[in-house]
Amino acid sequence: MRIALYIAASAAALISLFLYSLSIGVFHMSSLDVLSAVNSQGPEGAVARMRLARAVTAVAVGAALAVAGAALQSALRNPLASPFTLGIPQAAAVGVALAIFLAGSGAVARGLVSVTNPYFVIASAFAAAFANALLVLLFASLGGFTLASIILAMIAVSSMYQALLALLQYLFLNDLQTAAVVFWTFGDVGRPSLEESYLLLAVSVATLAYFWLRAVDFNLMSAGDEVAKSSGVEPRKLRLWTLLASSASVAVLVSFTGVIGFVGLAAPNMARLIIGGEHRRLMPASALTGAWLLLGADVLGRVVKPPVIIPVGITMSFIGAAFILALLLQARKRGEAW
Repeated sequence: MRIALYIAASAAALISLFLYSLSIGVFHMSSLDVLSAVNSQGPEGAVARMRLARAVTAVAVGAALAVAGAALQSALRNPLASPFTLGIPQAAAVGVALAIFLAGSGAVARGLVSVTNPYFVIASAFAAAFANALLVLLFASLGGFTLASIILAMIAVSSMYQALLALLQYLFLNDLQTAAVVFWTFGDVGRPSLEESYLLLAVSVATLAYFWLRAVDFNLMSAGDEVAKSSGVEPRKLRLWTLLASSASVAVLVSFTGVIGFVGLAAPNMARLIIGGEHRRLMPASALTGAWLLLGADVLGRVVKPPVIIPVGITMSFIGAAFILALLLQARKRGEAW
């Protein structure tokens, strides 16, 4: 009963937030007006496409980050594992810094930093983010590809990328280029176009489908490596493909939106505390949770001080921290171990 209620409440929250998100903006349009004007020409159509793209991107990115986080936490048997701790966003930021240095940044217009050559920046961010996964796998293999070696490799590679980003900013980037990199790292679901948001939605669906199909393997892994091996699941291979699949998915997402932390950590843990650890239910529940959580964070950032839009990466960090703290206190009251 609790599971059904949570799924229903999450679905209702997602639909409500989605429709409300479409109605927010300086240009007055209801959610129905937006949906009916998507294919129209003129200012109404342009506004409608921008708002729909923003909402679809938030749903897609939130769901995919949450599913990737759930998979990493299960594969590594670590509730603190997430795409952010894997170092993917930090690596993508290095790719952006390199692209801006090589191709130049845009200009300051009306107080905003714009980036020229956006697709070169996106491609560079994806390449750097996926290279992060390959480096983690390489370093972990040197330690026998154990759980400890994977986690240590994640920490080492993430620290290396952070140092490289700082070095680029200190030695090579001018003030405008540094501002462009910092602005990109804030995370913003309003950057992709409507067509790009559909691409991100397809990536999100593929991510959920892949990890849901591996749900039984994750269930066996949760009982221990020996139990998994006796049931025909190779733990090292499952961890390898989990790292690769989650890295590829998240690399695509962050290359379009920038750094969005915490949703890949908070959403799976929230879903797990309520749904339980059965992965055939946990994966879709995590996707739903991540979708409404990130969409809610974006809505909050747009209504706090209109017409100023606070980047979702900032609001998500505040919301995620508050949710995790609340769940920790609730688990402590019930005497549960997390």
